[in-house]
Amino acid sequence: MKKHRLTAVLAACVITAVLCGCAESKGSVSETAPVSQEIVTAPQGSAEYSDGTYSGEGFSLYADPSIWKYSGGEGTCDLLLNTNNDINSLGISIYVSDDDHGGKSAQEIVMGAEDDSIIFTGALATASCTFYFYEWKKDEELHSRTYFADYGDKYLCVYAESTNFGYVENKIADLLGSLELSENSK
Repeated sequence: MKKHRLTAVLAACVITAVLCGCAESKGSVSETAPVSQEIVTAPQGSAEYSDGTYSGEGFSLYADPSIWKYSGGEGTCDLLLNTNNDINSLGISIYVSDDDHGGKSAQEIVMGAEDDSIIFTGALATASCTFYFYEWKKDEELHSRTYFADYGDKYLCVYAESTNFGYVENKIADLLGSLELSENSK
C-alpha cells in the first residue's frame, strides 16, 4: 500500500511540475499580429462525424450532440459548442499533421516558439496523450489555440477558437478526455 502511495505522490509531483512550468504567460500583445506559419498548423479537415462520433486518421472521440454540433466541415472548426450566446463561443477541429517541425517533440514546438503573437502557453493531459498549446489573439473578439500531442512520427493537433477560453477550458478537457487512439499510433 505504501508503494502505491509513494507512486501516486511522485506522479502528482511530476504532473504539477510539468503543468506549472508549461502554463506561463508570454505577456500581452497590444495589437493583433499574424502568427507565423511555423507556429500555426492550419486544420486539414479529414475528420468525419456520425451520431456523435468524431473521427479521423487514427483517432476518434465522442462529441455529445447535446453539447456539440457538427458544422459540416464549413469554416475552420468542425465542432461548435452549443451555446445560446456569443460571449462563450468555442469551435474545435482535430487532425493529424505530418509536418515534422524539424524533428521536435510537441512540447519543444510549443515551449520553443518565438513569435510575438503568442500570448499564452500551457499543457493539457488526457488519458490518451498530453497536449501542449499556445494561444494568440486572432482578432478583436476571438482568440485561437493550437494544441500539439506527439503521435508516432506525426502530431495530433487540435485547433480551437473561442471568445473566452477561461470559461470553456473544461469543455475542451472533457471533449479531449474521450479521445481514443488506434493501437498503431500510440
